[in-house]
Amino acid sequence: MSPPYARPQGSATLMHVAINCPDVDESLRFYSEGLGFTRRYEWTKSSKAACPGHAVYTGRGVYIELEGETYIELFPGGTRGVDSSAGPIQHIALIVPSVDEAYTKCLASGGRPYALEDWDGAPETVVLNGTPEMEVRVAFIAGPAGELIELYEQYSPVVARQ
Repeated sequence: MSPPYARPQGSATLMHVAINCPDVDESLRFYSEGLGFTRRYEWTKSSKAACPGHAVYTGRGVYIELEGETYIELFPGGTRGVDSSAGPIQHIALIVPSVDEAYTKCLASGGRPYALEDWDGAPETVVLNGTPEMEVRVAFIAGPAGELIELYEQYSPVVARQ
């Protein structure tokens, strides 16, 4: 077995988030064209079961890289539509250079606006009331597989003060 290629320095770091997609190619287009992510790796079979008691995976799997060896992993399956029972709490948040530009590109690449109560999910500047207050610009969209995505533009670092 080869030594690990990517090793976090210190604590653990996020490697990937997996999404079941009714149409992997549609999701791949959305993440590539809408958000500029790069298709890095594709496979159709694992050499052994991922967990004891599970079968060897056979099917399509695709890694798309966000940046810095962090990925979204696309698998076939699932159904379209956001599970709204948890509201916007279950989502993927992506820091983007411009929420307005990313929102427009995502909609043009197969994303859909995701309304939250009295807000249509379009780009909006929000103030978080922590200490100190933090101003952010956010938007919510549903991806092609029904995944809920928060586009996030941050104006200051996340710093908690006592």
